[in-house]
Amino acid sequence: MMKFQFQLEGQHLNSSQWAYDNGYIEGDVQIYVHGTPFFQAQCINIVELAIQLGKWLEAVRKGTLRDFKYESLDHDEPILLFTMEGESFRITSPWQYFELTNLLTVKTVEVAVQLYLIQLNEKLHEINYVEKLDRFITKDVSDNTKAIVLFEQNDYEAAFALFKELATKQPSVQSLNNLAWMYLREEEDMDEAEKLLQQVLAYEPKSAFPFMMLGEIKLRKQQYEQAKDYLLKAISFRKERPAMFNVAIVHFHLGEYKEAASIFNEYAQNSDLTKLNEVVSLVYAKEYELAEQLLDVWDEESDYYTGSTEIADVYMELGEYEKARLQFEKEWTSYYIAPYLVKRYTYTLIQLGESKLAQKIINGSIEHLKEEYLEEQQAQFDEHWTVADQQEKLVEITEQMKVLEGLYEQLLNGYVPAFKYELYYDGGCQLFGCMQHSHPEYIDER
Repeated sequence: MMKFQFQLEGQHLNSSQWAYDNGYIEGDVQIYVHGTPFFQAQCINIVELAIQLGKWLEAVRKGTLRDFKYESLDHDEPILLFTMEGESFRITSPWQYFELTNLLTVKTVEVAVQLYLIQLNEKLHEINYVEKLDRFITKDVSDNTKAIVLFEQNDYEAAFALFKELATKQPSVQSLNNLAWMYLREEEDMDEAEKLLQQVLAYEPKSAFPFMMLGEIKLRKQQYEQAKDYLLKAISFRKERPAMFNVAIVHFHLGEYKEAASIFNEYAQNSDLTKLNEVVSLVYAKEYELAEQLLDVWDEESDYYTGSTEIADVYMELGEYEKARLQFEKEWTSYYIAPYLVKRYTYTLIQLGESKLAQKIINGSIEHLKEEYLEEQQAQFDEHWTVADQQEKLVEITEQMKVLEGLYEQLLNGYVPAFKYELYYDGGCQLFGCMQHSHPEYIDER
């Protein structure tokens, strides 16, 4: 994914009325690739860049794929280049933060440029700037697209208001679905989202999107059979990762562990959390040997590597205490360890005959909590941290200390701390008309 962002306001920008009147205002531009900052240019003629991109986009739309080179009178060398390599583009700049190892598709770059032009053009009209980009926007921009553009520009209130207006005045699969998405993702109001999505169903939608969200809502409400029905309906339209991932979680909660493991396997990366989901599913399916084999080849060098304490926890559940201990030790002093893991690690040590070390671990964890308690008592209050927040935190720490203070004796008396593993649902984008994710607007074929 590729995304442009820009700023036209700031102390270092546009203080000259002459520049405003004559089309020379400057701005800051950033490019993100797969969510990571790739490029930034400060105080450049932002409209000049947009016009050059617009001309390039016109050529692409007419079927002429060619390189793009942004050259400015203010700089001796090109600032930004899109270079064709086969049927894809390599993006480079003398100001880039890192070198892209993967090429970007024509569609990815085209959509990013189009969205940038739409967003900037909206802003130029808003400030009544002498230059506009209307000629490069070949079709009327729908109100739905305007709402999405506002959302992309972090103008949340205006975007939300427009989504609500569209759903009220022009109720349809698209308007109701997109407003439901805003309630689900941004307002965190599952009930209101569900009400809107039930209205969508009355239109007999031919899309996975409303069913994906309804399935997610039912999953989060632990209504697993209903979640399964909605998610399978979504998959019947299109096999998308969020729906498949969530239906795997539903299988797990319904005790269909082999089915869950199979789907997690399909979407897992090397030694990532999804792969661990597969392993845990196999444990619950009593496929212990296969689960252990997968853990034994866990790759610490993987870009997707899941932490060793999580691996240790599963090893312990398999009764492989020596392997569990080795994994626990790798990260034990690296960051805060929750009481749950203290219980699991010290149980492992007890099984290995290391009772003194287990007691030392417990005592050290209690001391850490006491220090945290004292620090919290001295914390400064502000708009983000109130007296009520502090009291809640102090109660939490006190309860954690109580859990650990009696733990050693419990372990010696045969206490076995239960295995807890949480599966996290997959959300994603289900907005009709989202150019960032190449989602077309919904066409009602009734």
